[in-house]
Amino acid sequence: MTPGTLLAVAHGTLLQGWGSLAAATGPTPSPSPSTLEIPPEDQTSPGLLGFLVTFAAAAAVIFLAFSLVRHLRVVDRNARRLQAERDGAASGDAPAGGAAGDGAPTADGDPGGTTPPGRR
Repeated sequence: MTPGTLLAVAHGTLLQGWGSLAAATGPTPSPSPSTLEIPPEDQTSPGLLGFLVTFAAAAAVIFLAFSLVRHLRVVDRNARRLQAERDGAASGDAPAGGAAGDGAPTADGDPGGTTPPGRR
């Protein structure tokens, strides 16, 4: 038996069981008429809660986008610094600001690589 056939059989069995359960409970009476008037579908809105949820989701997306850009800038800056160090080491010259962590200021103003990335 293939997985698709097995799924169809299981689904059919589930539907048959649900149908027999629904038939056993019998129909329920409809609710009594009320004076509450329900507006048409085209005149309803999600209300304040819907606005707040949408606003919170939009604010979270904007915050995450700014955070992503900040982290990508740090990664790009570190990649450029490492590439400059590799190029300097390959040509035999010292890097532009001294070796990282030696206390000499680097080209971007970082005092010898003592500042952790992203903490400027």
